[in-house]
Amino acid sequence: GDDAIQTLLLNFIHAGQMKGMPARYYSNERNIHVIRPLMSSLEDDIASFAKAKDFPILPCNLCGTQPDAQRAKVRMLVDTLTALNPNAKRNMINAMSDVRPSHLLDINLREACGIDGSTGEVLDVDRANLVKAREQNNSKISNKQKAESSE
Repeated sequence: GDDAIQTLLLNFIHAGQMKGMPARYYSNERNIHVIRPLMSSLEDDIASFAKAKDFPILPCNLCGTQPDAQRAKVRMLVDTLTALNPNAKRNMINAMSDVRPSHLLDINLREACGIDGSTGEVLDVDRANLVKAREQNNSKISNKQKAESSE
């Protein structure tokens, strides 16, 4: 979970993109499926579990632990956010799986999700339901669309 949060924030800050890391994907280059089963688990929770079970925790000197690395700086940012709200990390992980396209600025994403890119009006009820785009837009659904979705 911590890596996913840090990756999302690094992309916000350095790439100007809302892009994280998927829990599962296929790598064509390496011809393998990458699966991250602990994606929503926080490092502190994993460390506590490992300690309780007497599992060894091996030191790591990879990119995230180098003091001048960008990931280390983002870790400090996350620590600051956690000081503001102890649930900040859990909330960020939950937010990554509860995206509301109707509340974002990406017009193409909004249209792909069945809502008007400019107004947020629901145009395709089925697609909008899949991505929770109807939450704030229920009043904008026409009677015809309501009838179509109930059939």
